[in-house]
Amino acid sequence: MRTAVLISIFILLVYPAMIHADDGQVDERTLTVLESTENADRLDPGFEMVMEKVDNDLQYLLSAPFRLTPKGTAIAGITLVTTLVLLYNDEGALSNISGKNDGFDDNTFRFFNDLGEYVIPITAGAYLVGYLFKDQRIKSSTLMSLEAAALTALFTGATQLLLARDSPEDGNGSDEFRPFSGFGSMPDMDTALTFSIASVMAYQRGVLANIFWYGIATGVGLSQLYYESAWPSDVFLGAVFGTVIGRAVSYLSTNSLGDRISLTPTIIYASRPAYGMKISYRF
Repeated sequence: MRTAVLISIFILLVYPAMIHADDGQVDERTLTVLESTENADRLDPGFEMVMEKVDNDLQYLLSAPFRLTPKGTAIAGITLVTTLVLLYNDEGALSNISGKNDGFDDNTFRFFNDLGEYVIPITAGAYLVGYLFKDQRIKSSTLMSLEAAALTALFTGATQLLLARDSPEDGNGSDEFRPFSGFGSMPDMDTALTFSIASVMAYQRGVLANIFWYGIATGVGLSQLYYESAWPSDVFLGAVFGTVIGRAVSYLSTNSLGDRISLTPTIIYASRPAYGMKISYRF
């Protein structure tokens, strides 16, 4: 069973670990936000634009194995080795971090644990703040964060279902994997979601911002170990998933793409005129 698990982990790591922001040759894709139509049930153009964006980013993530580079291979290798080392030492490492002997009575870890559980509502609330105060930067950052969290939840949930690893709370040891028997602890979901949001918030924001956001995400990951909600390898893999997906969404979403992204007003004349924005970008 362990050999099968290791092979599965390697295959799963290939997907997120290959995502990176390089300057290589990329294919051009065009997103038409608004088209003229007579369909009265047509979705709102703004909503269509968001869903098109999510769909294209998902395709980018899924096609990552076909864009292997030396840098991506190195990231995958380091991730795999680190995961394997932690996997074979999970129980010993957890015993050194667990707060069981302290009765799980630590206010700092409790704060980070609560933060991990409510990170999505907090991010959504931040968007509402940006909306009410018409702060475009807050709105953009939180929307990208929510997209990154949604994609991270998709990949993390699929992996949890595939591996279905028992958590420390189940009391069956770190070697218990029950594929497709339910959602397991590997990778840790709270850690993955927090790191995905932190990666968006810290993207191209400088050293201090990176220390702040990744420090918060690390605190959430450590709280999962303190309360024995996940194994160290679960937390590490969750951090990897969240970081690479969050950075990929940021890379594909920001204007730092330079001449790879362009916005063009569009007017389409048919039975009635339609106005919109055409977004063209290459990745």
